[in-house]
Amino acid sequence: MTDRHGPTRPDVEAALERYLAEQHISRRELLERISVLGAVVALAPIVAACSSGPASAAPSAALPSAAPTAVPSTAAVATPTPQPTPVPTPESELVVYNWLDYLGEDVIPSFEEKYPVKVKYELFDDIEVAYAKLGQDGSGYDVSFPISVDVPRFREAGTLLKLEQSLLPNLVNLGAQWTDPGYDPGNAYSVPYMWWTTGVAYDTTKVTDTPTSSTALWDERYKGHIAMMDDYRETIGLALIQLGHPANTSDLTQLDAAIALLKQQKPLLRTYSNDTISTMVGGDVWIGMIWGSDLWQINEENENVVYYIPEEGGVRGSDTAAIYSGTKHPVAAHLFLNHLLDAKVSAANTNLIGYMGPNEAAKEFIDASILADPAVNPDKAILDKLEELLDLPNALNDEYLTRWQSLKAGG
Repeated sequence: MTDRHGPTRPDVEAALERYLAEQHISRRELLERISVLGAVVALAPIVAACSSGPASAAPSAALPSAAPTAVPSTAAVATPTPQPTPVPTPESELVVYNWLDYLGEDVIPSFEEKYPVKVKYELFDDIEVAYAKLGQDGSGYDVSFPISVDVPRFREAGTLLKLEQSLLPNLVNLGAQWTDPGYDPGNAYSVPYMWWTTGVAYDTTKVTDTPTSSTALWDERYKGHIAMMDDYRETIGLALIQLGHPANTSDLTQLDAAIALLKQQKPLLRTYSNDTISTMVGGDVWIGMIWGSDLWQINEENENVVYYIPEEGGVRGSDTAAIYSGTKHPVAAHLFLNHLLDAKVSAANTNLIGYMGPNEAAKEFIDASILADPAVNPDKAILDKLEELLDLPNALNDEYLTRWQSLKAGG
């Protein structure tokens, strides 16, 4: 006999099977979500699907900050409306660990105004130091910002929490190229945050010609005034591309050729540094390798610095926002990621730090001068010449790192 007051057991089972198939998760993974997020949140999409019948069990289109209120209607309703997905109650705290100067000034205040959550916000300026502090499960931090290339290994190690995408309705704001990134298919464990290109900057008062290739970083006229990044994948990648090889090559002969090229350059260098803003505005570096979006802040101190992507190509990279598997505040963490995906919030980040976000809906709120700047927002012709650094197998990554360490040590 059918229960007229709720779904039957077959209804629940069918909704469960649809949800598991759509989310590409097993029953065991669902149980893990329940243990982390709680039954109300983890099962909310299934409950909603049962209430709405055999239609799609897709996440709700919006996540209100308070329980929804009824909207008066002038027309009679012929059939009952489905029960809304239960609104999760966030935990009262959230701990976020981010790069220095990498968040709009109003992002946290607007989040705290929207939700009854107090955010503890801590900063780092070295990603490897941050990774060591975060450890295998976040070490007490809920949200941080891993580089996209590192997401696959963190996912495999169980470092990141698999996302409950029903709590991330603002994913619809992403540009098409960011909805299924190679480093994290379907954004299952991370959401894209900011992206950049890597190229060459120079002070036009010191470098008076107009270089177009990365070979300018080997020009003996600038000996003692050249800077390269202290990042083995970026710097080796630049050398590989200059030689016409893939930035993620597995050919050790090509890798050795890139290292040999960097050894030729080393006597000309002033420094290896990832603080490209301070390096380029200090006056001692005339030409250097930088992340293109740093030009925005460099020009605030020195308007004579210009940027170009080498004619032979370059590297494109991105940072993500992710929830760590040891989170104690999973609901608040999901709501924070969803907040970062808000069009106006994403635009506020871009307008402050000068990096483009992956948020297509944000473009109408971004400063026109940023959108028009090819260093920050290059056109498709340039983007097509760029390579994204990929996660390498451990053995191959060790080949890169060992050679880099030897180069830095002088061997």
